[in-house]
Amino acid sequence: MDKVYKKRPLYKRSWFQTFLAFLVSQLYFNFVELTGWGPKYREMNGFPANIVELDFFQTYLSFYDNPWFNIITVFLGVFTIIQIITGVTKDIRN
Repeated sequence: MDKVYKKRPLYKRSWFQTFLAFLVSQLYFNFVELTGWGPKYREMNGFPANIVELDFFQTYLSFYDNPWFNIITVFLGVFTIIQIITGVTKDIRN
């Protein structure tokens, strides 16, 4: 007898939940930027400041006025893309 595999709904897949978490973080960052109700962040020193001061980062990856939000957005974006690619390939294989 053949096994019948049920497909998992989209909202229960791990890559989709990661994508939703990324969207929620972006909504939070936009809300904080527009209202100014966000927490006070320390000045950047050391390695994060060196990343933010790069011409490439300032030209192409400057989404928000707060440099911490820009670094977090780039990190979460890379992580989300990797998670989506691996999750989708697993879904295709199964």
